[in-house]
Amino acid sequence: MDKPKKLAELERLMRQDKLYRLDTLNLALLAEQLALSQHQLSELINTEFRQGFSRYIREQRIEDAKKLLVTEPEASVLSIGLTVGFSTQSNFYAAFREIVGIAPGQYRKLHATPPS
Repeated sequence: MDKPKKLAELERLMRQDKLYRLDTLNLALLAEQLALSQHQLSELINTEFRQGFSRYIREQRIEDAKKLLVTEPEASVLSIGLTVGFSTQSNFYAAFREIVGIAPGQYRKLHATPPS
């Protein structure tokens, strides 16, 4: 396996294609996109990012949600959670609290641009 090439492809799938937004995304689907076995992809994520597949995808989703919470203040927190790939509000809130340490609504308030 050409590790740098596969990492670049993974980065493209996450940044440009935003594949993490698919609420049906799983290890098999992503491995198929990268022409890797599930084991190879799991090992790649474990060694390069020091975390498992699920945590890696949750972090991708939360990074996107953090941006959307600030740039789209009119969007509901629930709609942002669904947009970035979480299938339920409770999954979104739990992952956001786990990774960021506060609820999405609190994050939005802390990072809101004051009206001019």
